[in-house]
Amino acid sequence: MGIDADPRGKEKLERVLEKSKEELDSLEGIKADLADKDAAWNPYTDCRLLYGEEDREANGVLAGIDITPGEILLADRLKQKGKTIDLVLAHHPHGIGSSNLDFVMKLQPEHWANIGVPIAQAESAMASRLKEVHFATKARNHTQTIDSARLLDIPFMCAHTPADSIGYQFLREYLEEKEPYTLGDLVDALLEIPEYQGAQKVGAGPEILVGSSSGSVGEKFVFFTGGTSPGPDAIQKLARAGVSTIISMHLNEKLKKECEKEGIYVVIAGHHSSDSIGMNLILDELEKEGLKNYACSGLIRHSRL
Repeated sequence: MGIDADPRGKEKLERVLEKSKEELDSLEGIKADLADKDAAWNPYTDCRLLYGEEDREANGVLAGIDITPGEILLADRLKQKGKTIDLVLAHHPHGIGSSNLDFVMKLQPEHWANIGVPIAQAESAMASRLKEVHFATKARNHTQTIDSARLLDIPFMCAHTPADSIGYQFLREYLEEKEPYTLGDLVDALLEIPEYQGAQKVGAGPEILVGSSSGSVGEKFVFFTGGTSPGPDAIQKLARAGVSTIISMHLNEKLKKECEKEGIYVVIAGHHSSDSIGMNLILDELEKEGLKNYACSGLIRHSRL
C-alpha cells in the first residue's frame, strides 16, 4: 500500500531498491553481517517488524501513533482481560526506523520535483537537513520499547512512511475534489473528515497558521510524507515552483517564518489526526483480512469499510 501511494512512483522505487541491493552486495565481513537486510526488498527504513517471528499468527492488533513501553504493557494487560491482541503496531518509528529516518527523507526532493522544483535544487536544499536529522536521532533510546516487547514476548512493528504516503494521497484527492477557494473553505473542508473532527473536539483541529480565512488557496501542496519536516531552504524552492498554500501536519517556527517571508499560506491540519488517516486505511485492509483492531495512543480510529 505504501509503494502504491508513494509520490515517487514504482519505477523510481525500484531504482532505490536496486541501489540498496548493490550496496548490500558490496559489503564484506562484519559490515555485511550487521547490515540491514530488509533494504534489499523494503524501501522504507521506518516500516518493519521490530520484534517477533515473521510466521507467527496474528488475529488482533493494538495500534497507536506513539507506542511506548506503557502501550506494550497495555497490550499485555488487555490480553489478560481476554482481548485478542497478537501484535502492537506503531505509527512513529523505533529502532533502525528512527535512527535511519534520513533515508526515507530522500523522498521529499522527488516529491517537490513533481510540482516543478528542479531536482538538483531540491536535493541541494535538502542536503543539510538530511545531515541534521541523521545526527539528531543518534541520541535517542532506540530499543526501549522494542526491549519491552521482547521481554513480554509481544510482536511489535511500525508503519511510518507508508501510512503517511497513504494519508497524503487520500487528502490530495479529497482536496482536488472539494476545490476550496479560500483558506477558510479549506479548513471547513478538512473538518468534514472524521479524524479532524475528533481532533477538533480536543482542541487540536485544523487551523490557519499563515494567512487569513479570506486568503485564496491557489496552488496547493500537501506535505504529509517523507519522514519529517524539511529545512527552511525548501520553502523558497516551493514558492518559486508556484506553491501558494501548504497543508501540513505541523510546522516549526523556522519554517513558519520562511513561509511568511516567501508569501506562502499555511494550514496546519493536525499531527496525530493526519497520521490517523493513513493508519486507518491500513487497519481497514487488515480488518478485511479478519484482524480485530484496537486503537490507542492518539490514533483516532475511523473505519471506511
